[in-house]
Order: sequence, then C-alpha cells, then structure tokens
Amino acid sequence: MRSHHRTAVAVLSLGLVLAACSDAAEPVTAPAQAGEATPTPTPATQTTDAEDHGAHDAHGGDSHEAVAAGPVSASVLGTSTGSYGPLAEGMGSATNTLVVEGTVTLVKDEYGTQISTNVTGLMSGQPHAAHLHDGSCTDFGGHYMHDHAGPPEPPNEIWLSSSSDPAGSLEPSRTGSAIGSGGADWVPRETPLSMMIHDSEFPGLPIACADFAAYDGPVTLVLEPAADGVEAVEYSLDGGEWVTYEGPVEITGAGSHTVAYAPAGERDDAPQITFTLAGAR
Repeated sequence: MRSHHRTAVAVLSLGLVLAACSDAAEPVTAPAQAGEATPTPTPATQTTDAEDHGAHDAHGGDSHEAVAAGPVSASVLGTSTGSYGPLAEGMGSATNTLVVEGTVTLVKDEYGTQISTNVTGLMSGQPHAAHLHDGSCTDFGGHYMHDHAGPPEPPNEIWLSSSSDPAGSLEPSRTGSAIGSGGADWVPRETPLSMMIHDSEFPGLPIACADFAAYDGPVTLVLEPAADGVEAVEYSLDGGEWVTYEGPVEITGAGSHTVAYAPAGERDDAPQITFTLAGAR
C-alpha cells in the first residue's frame, strides 16, 4: 500500500511541475552550463535546462508577485546558519532515499550576500542543483528573485555551485560530499528564506532543505530613502518610541524583533519587518 501511495505522490508532483512550466507566459532561457552552447528559447511543452536545474517555481508556485517599492528601504545585515533536513512527505521528491546532512551559511553585509555550504549524503557523480528559495522549508515558494521581473538565473537568483560558474551545481565526491558557494551584490528582502537541494534527475524536485530561521548573533539595521523627497527617516524598534534614523543600528538582544520605519512624520500604516536573533554561538 505504501509503494502505491509514494507512486501517486510522485505522479502528482510531476504533474505540478509540468503545469507550472506550461503556465509560463514566455519561454525561459536557462544559463549555459560549462562546455555547453548558450541555449535558445524552448517552447513550454518541452524540457528546458531551467527545469533540469530544479524545476524552477514548480514547488510552491509562482510566488514572485510584484512588490511596490516604498519610500524607505530596510535591510538587516548579519549571518544565519541552517541545517539540512528532509522535507515533509508530499512536499518534495517522493522517491528520494538519500539522507542529506550538513550546514549552509548566509552572510549579508554592506557588499551584498554570500552563501556557502558543506553537505553530505548526495548521489555520487551526479550534479545536484541548489537554490535560495522564498519561504521556509514547510511553506516555501519558488526560487528567490531579486527582481521579480528579471531572469530566473544568477545574478538575479543565488545558486550554489562547486565551481566558479555561478550557474553551476553541487558536484558530489565519490563519497557523496560536496562544498559549494554562491552570491550576489544585493541583499535579500527581510522575508523567510531557505536553501533547497534538488534531486539530480528530472523533474528536479527538492530532496533536502535548510531554513534560515534566525540570525546567529547581533545584526545591523540599515534604512535608506528609496524615493525622491524623503529627507529624513524614523523607526520604532519593538513597539518603542519613534526615533530619527541617523545611521546603521546594531541590534543585539536574542529573540524576536520588529522594526517599523517610515519617512519622518508619516508613521500611519508604516511597513514593518520581523526577524529573530538566536544569540551568540
């Protein structure tokens, strides 16, 4: 009975992948892998390299809705470390038997974002795609995109690669271990994020996931005017008094924090960001 159930889940997952790809308004051109010619746009009814590199947006749907730019931008700079674990039944590859373990570290600073990983338990000799995703491991969207209208590939996305190719994959050793890294000159929006490793075979469904659930230690809050006419910015930390923003603010207390921010004097309906500090390790 269990084998029939697992088969049904696999068929359903594959159907979701094909449906998501066929709904695309325009064909997607994936980046060329090392040694390959640059691919040409492919009709949605055919398999593309982008699908082979992790079935882009199939596991969570098209979560990249347009986000209206506000008058003030907010960034939280710091380090977050996640540990890989299996996905809940029905949320990833139903046929996966690999036990993937290891850690992945996300660093956000004034220069952008860098992600690095050390992982074991992968299929030896088989490339595994790994991408930064919207949402957590239990409520995830598609690949995280810096520009919602941009191309589904680096540098608009962050993929982990064992080579110098930013659009490469994790390349396991004979023992199934791999190291990889990726990065960009931008900082992700303050929203739940996760790193997903995908099956090496089509349709490339997830086989392991790591949440960036909390920052490892102190973080730095950076607020910047994002619209003309904004001369001063105010913020409120954890419901406290509104103060004028005069430069980067270090936040050190472990636990959950909420920051509201707005142009000076425009506090009504001010946007908020929420994040968690796990404390020093």
